[in-house]
Amino acid sequence: QLLRRSKHKTELYKFQRTYQDTMKVFTSGYHFALFLLASASFSNQFNAATAEEEPCAPVSTVTDFDVDSFVSKPWYAHQQAPTEYVPIERNYCTRAKYNKRESNTFLGYEIDVDNYTQDAEGNKYGGQLCATIVGDGKLAVAPCFLPKLLAGPYWVLAYEEERGFALVSGGQPTFRSENGMGCTTGKGVNDSGLWIFLRSRDRDEELIDEIRAMAADMDIDISVMNDVDQTNCVEVLTE
Repeated sequence: QLLRRSKHKTELYKFQRTYQDTMKVFTSGYHFALFLLASASFSNQFNAATAEEEPCAPVSTVTDFDVDSFVSKPWYAHQQAPTEYVPIERNYCTRAKYNKRESNTFLGYEIDVDNYTQDAEGNKYGGQLCATIVGDGKLAVAPCFLPKLLAGPYWVLAYEEERGFALVSGGQPTFRSENGMGCTTGKGVNDSGLWIFLRSRDRDEELIDEIRAMAADMDIDISVMNDVDQTNCVEVLTE
Protein backbone atom coordinates (compact mmCIF):
# COMPACT_ATOMS: atom_id res chain seq x y z
CA GLN A 1 0.00 0.00 0.00
CA LEU A 2 2.87 2.36 0.80
CA LEU A 3 4.43 1.45 -2.53
CA ARG A 4 1.21 2.30 -4.35
CA ARG A 5 1.02 5.66 -2.57
CA SER A 6 4.63 6.49 -3.47
CA LYS A 7 4.03 5.55 -7.08
CA HIS A 8 0.88 7.66 -7.12
CA LYS A 9 2.78 10.70 -5.76
CA THR A 10 5.51 10.20 -8.37
CA GLU A 11 2.95 10.12 -11.19
CA LEU A 12 1.15 13.18 -9.76
CA TYR A 13 4.46 15.05 -9.55
CA LYS A 14 5.27 14.16 -13.18
CA PHE A 15 1.81 15.31 -14.22
CA GLN A 16 2.24 18.61 -12.38
CA ARG A 17 5.66 19.19 -13.97
CA THR A 18 4.30 18.34 -17.40
CA TYR A 19 1.34 20.69 -16.87
CA GLN A 20 3.62 23.50 -15.67
CA ASP A 21 5.97 23.03 -18.60
CA THR A 22 3.03 23.00 -21.00
CA MET A 23 1.64 26.19 -19.49
CA LYS A 24 5.04 27.85 -19.74
CA VAL A 25 5.17 27.03 -23.43
CA PHE A 26 1.59 28.18 -23.89
CA THR A 27 2.04 31.46 -22.04
CA SER A 28 5.35 32.20 -23.70
CA GLY A 29 3.75 31.49 -27.06
CA TYR A 30 0.76 33.62 -26.09
CA HIS A 31 3.01 36.49 -25.07
CA PHE A 32 5.02 36.06 -28.25
CA ALA A 33 1.82 36.18 -30.27
CA LEU A 34 0.81 39.33 -28.42
CA PHE A 35 4.25 40.75 -29.16
CA LEU A 36 3.83 39.98 -32.85
CA LEU A 37 0.38 41.54 -32.88
CA ALA A 38 1.65 44.59 -31.04
CA SER A 39 4.59 44.88 -33.42
CA ALA A 40 2.32 44.63 -36.43
CA SER A 41 -0.05 47.19 -34.94
CA PHE A 42 2.82 49.56 -34.18
CA SER A 43 4.20 49.09 -37.69
CA ASN A 44 0.82 49.85 -39.23
CA GLN A 45 0.39 52.89 -37.03
CA PHE A 46 3.91 54.05 -37.84
CA ASN A 47 3.37 53.62 -41.57
CA ALA A 48 0.02 55.39 -41.35
CA ALA A 49 1.56 58.23 -39.36
CA THR A 50 4.41 58.46 -41.85
CA ALA A 51 1.94 58.66 -44.73
CA GLU A 52 -0.16 61.24 -42.91
CA GLU A 53 2.91 63.29 -42.09
CA GLU A 54 4.12 63.38 -45.68
CA PRO A 55 4.66 67.10 -46.21
CA CYS A 56 2.40 68.99 -48.56
CA ALA A 57 3.99 70.65 -51.55
CA PRO A 58 4.52 74.40 -50.97
CA VAL A 59 2.13 76.43 -53.10
CA SER A 60 3.23 79.54 -54.97
CA THR A 61 1.26 82.75 -55.13
CA VAL A 62 0.94 85.03 -58.12
CA THR A 63 4.09 87.01 -58.86
CA ASP A 64 3.93 90.66 -59.93
CA PHE A 65 0.50 90.73 -58.36
CA ASP A 66 -1.55 93.77 -59.40
CA VAL A 67 -3.62 94.36 -56.30
CA ASP A 68 -5.30 97.45 -57.77
CA SER A 69 -6.62 95.39 -60.66
CA PHE A 70 -7.60 92.50 -58.40
CA VAL A 71 -9.78 94.68 -56.14
CA SER A 72 -11.24 96.81 -58.93
CA LYS A 73 -14.42 94.74 -59.46
CA PRO A 74 -16.49 92.15 -57.56
CA TRP A 75 -15.58 88.47 -57.54
CA TYR A 76 -18.19 85.70 -57.65
CA ALA A 77 -17.41 82.28 -56.16
CA HIS A 78 -18.41 79.35 -58.37
CA GLN A 79 -16.77 76.66 -56.26
CA GLN A 80 -15.58 76.79 -52.66
CA ALA A 81 -14.56 74.57 -49.75
CA PRO A 82 -16.67 74.63 -46.58
CA THR A 83 -15.36 76.70 -43.70
CA GLU A 84 -16.63 77.51 -40.24
CA TYR A 85 -17.99 80.85 -41.41
CA VAL A 86 -19.35 79.65 -44.78
CA PRO A 87 -20.68 76.08 -44.44
CA ILE A 88 -21.96 74.27 -47.50
CA GLU A 89 -25.52 75.30 -46.67
CA ARG A 90 -24.56 78.87 -47.62
CA ASN A 91 -23.26 78.11 -51.11
CA TYR A 92 -25.56 80.61 -52.78
CA CYS A 93 -24.75 83.95 -54.41
CA THR A 94 -21.32 84.18 -52.76
CA ARG A 95 -19.38 87.28 -53.78
CA ALA A 96 -16.56 89.47 -52.52
CA LYS A 97 -16.09 93.20 -53.06
CA TYR A 98 -12.94 95.14 -52.28
CA ASN A 99 -12.04 98.78 -51.92
CA LYS A 100 -8.46 99.98 -51.64
CA ARG A 101 -8.45 102.76 -49.08
CA GLU A 102 -6.86 106.16 -49.62
CA SER A 103 -5.44 105.92 -46.10
CA ASN A 104 -4.93 102.95 -43.83
CA THR A 105 -7.17 102.17 -40.90
CA PHE A 106 -6.01 102.83 -37.36
CA LEU A 107 -4.69 99.25 -37.23
CA GLY A 108 -2.97 99.55 -40.59
CA TYR A 109 -5.36 97.79 -42.97
CA GLU A 110 -5.24 99.02 -46.57
CA ILE A 111 -8.29 97.30 -48.08
CA ASP A 112 -11.98 97.17 -47.18
CA VAL A 113 -13.68 93.81 -47.79
CA ASP A 114 -17.40 93.23 -48.23
CA ASN A 115 -18.37 89.56 -48.25
CA TYR A 116 -21.85 88.31 -49.09
CA THR A 117 -23.52 84.91 -49.28
CA GLN A 118 -26.97 83.32 -48.90
CA ASP A 119 -28.56 80.03 -47.98
CA ALA A 120 -31.27 78.21 -49.94
CA GLU A 121 -34.01 80.19 -48.19
CA GLY A 122 -32.46 83.50 -49.18
CA ASN A 123 -31.15 84.40 -45.72
CA LYS A 124 -28.20 86.75 -46.08
CA TYR A 125 -24.81 86.39 -44.41
CA GLY A 126 -21.48 88.17 -44.57
CA GLY A 127 -20.26 91.58 -43.55
CA GLN A 128 -17.39 94.01 -43.52
CA LEU A 129 -13.81 92.89 -43.07
CA CYS A 130 -10.42 94.44 -43.57
CA ALA A 131 -7.37 93.20 -45.48
CA THR A 132 -3.69 93.98 -45.60
CA ILE A 133 -1.05 93.14 -48.18
CA VAL A 134 1.63 90.85 -46.74
CA GLY A 135 3.46 89.75 -49.89
CA ASP A 136 3.23 89.17 -53.61
CA GLY A 137 -0.21 87.63 -54.11
CA LYS A 138 -0.65 87.32 -50.33
CA LEU A 139 -3.29 89.14 -48.33
CA ALA A 140 -4.39 88.74 -44.72
CA VAL A 141 -8.05 89.27 -43.77
CA ALA A 142 -9.75 89.83 -40.43
CA PRO A 143 -12.53 91.76 -38.71
CA CYS A 144 -11.43 95.37 -38.78
CA PHE A 145 -11.18 95.63 -34.99
CA LEU A 146 -8.55 92.90 -34.76
CA PRO A 147 -4.82 93.62 -35.08
CA LYS A 148 -3.14 92.45 -38.26
CA LEU A 149 -1.26 89.84 -36.26
CA LEU A 150 -4.54 87.91 -35.93
CA ALA A 151 -5.57 88.19 -39.60
CA GLY A 152 -5.94 84.99 -41.63
CA PRO A 153 -4.03 84.26 -44.85
CA TYR A 154 -5.76 84.84 -48.18
CA TRP A 155 -3.42 83.74 -50.97
CA VAL A 156 -4.01 84.30 -54.67
CA LEU A 157 -2.57 81.21 -56.35
CA ALA A 158 -3.71 81.99 -59.90
CA TYR A 159 -5.17 85.14 -61.42
CA GLU A 160 -5.84 86.42 -64.92
CA GLU A 161 -7.77 89.64 -65.19
CA GLU A 162 -8.19 89.31 -68.95
CA ARG A 163 -9.94 85.96 -68.55
CA GLY A 164 -11.67 87.00 -65.36
CA PHE A 165 -10.69 84.29 -62.89
CA ALA A 166 -8.83 83.77 -59.63
CA LEU A 167 -7.90 80.75 -57.53
CA VAL A 168 -7.59 81.67 -53.85
CA SER A 169 -6.52 79.58 -50.85
CA GLY A 170 -6.69 80.33 -47.15
CA GLY A 171 -2.94 79.99 -46.89
CA GLN A 172 -0.67 76.99 -47.36
CA PRO A 173 -2.51 73.64 -47.47
CA THR A 174 -1.05 71.56 -44.65
CA PHE A 175 -3.38 68.57 -44.22
CA ARG A 176 -2.89 65.60 -46.53
CA SER A 177 -6.25 64.09 -47.44
CA GLU A 178 -6.89 60.45 -46.68
CA ASN A 179 -8.28 60.03 -50.20
CA GLY A 180 -4.80 60.61 -51.64
CA MET A 181 -5.95 63.50 -53.82
CA GLY A 182 -3.66 66.12 -52.30
CA CYS A 183 -3.66 68.57 -49.42
CA THR A 184 -6.18 70.93 -47.88
CA THR A 185 -6.26 73.88 -45.54
CA GLY A 186 -8.27 73.68 -42.32
CA LYS A 187 -12.01 74.23 -41.85
CA GLY A 188 -11.97 76.83 -39.10
CA VAL A 189 -11.74 80.60 -39.39
CA ASN A 190 -8.08 81.28 -40.17
CA ASP A 191 -5.94 79.09 -42.42
CA SER A 192 -9.01 77.71 -44.15
CA GLY A 193 -10.85 77.95 -47.44
CA LEU A 194 -10.38 77.38 -51.16
CA TRP A 195 -12.23 79.37 -53.83
CA ILE A 196 -12.65 79.55 -57.58
CA PHE A 197 -13.73 83.08 -58.41
CA LEU A 198 -14.96 84.49 -61.70
CA ARG A 199 -15.72 88.10 -62.54
CA SER A 200 -19.18 87.07 -63.70
CA ARG A 201 -22.07 85.27 -62.04
CA ASP A 202 -22.50 83.38 -65.33
CA ARG A 203 -21.03 79.91 -64.96
CA ASP A 204 -18.20 78.83 -67.28
CA GLU A 205 -17.71 75.09 -66.77
CA GLU A 206 -14.75 74.85 -69.12
CA LEU A 207 -12.89 77.62 -67.30
CA ILE A 208 -13.80 76.19 -63.88
CA ASP A 209 -12.44 72.78 -64.91
CA GLU A 210 -9.25 74.45 -66.09
CA ILE A 211 -8.80 76.20 -62.73
CA ARG A 212 -9.50 72.95 -60.87
CA ALA A 213 -6.73 71.32 -62.88
CA MET A 214 -4.39 74.16 -61.88
CA ALA A 215 -5.17 73.50 -58.23
CA ALA A 216 -4.66 69.75 -58.61
CA ASP A 217 -1.26 70.39 -60.18
CA MET A 218 -0.36 72.29 -56.99
CA ASP A 219 -1.04 69.13 -54.91
CA ILE A 220 -4.34 70.60 -53.65
CA ASP A 221 -7.27 68.28 -52.98
CA ILE A 222 -9.97 69.75 -55.22
CA SER A 223 -12.58 67.27 -53.98
CA VAL A 224 -13.25 69.58 -51.01
CA MET A 225 -14.78 72.23 -53.27
CA ASN A 226 -18.51 72.36 -53.91
CA ASP A 227 -20.51 74.31 -56.49
CA VAL A 228 -21.93 77.71 -55.61
CA ASP A 229 -25.34 78.56 -57.06
CA GLN A 230 -25.12 82.03 -58.62
CA THR A 231 -28.64 82.02 -60.09
CA ASN A 232 -31.65 83.98 -58.81
CA CYS A 233 -29.42 86.26 -56.74
CA VAL A 234 -31.48 89.27 -55.67
CA GLU A 235 -28.35 90.90 -54.27
CA VAL A 236 -27.03 91.44 -57.81
CA LEU A 237 -29.65 94.15 -58.33
CA THR A 238 -27.94 96.38 -55.78
CA GLU A 239 -24.53 96.26 -57.40
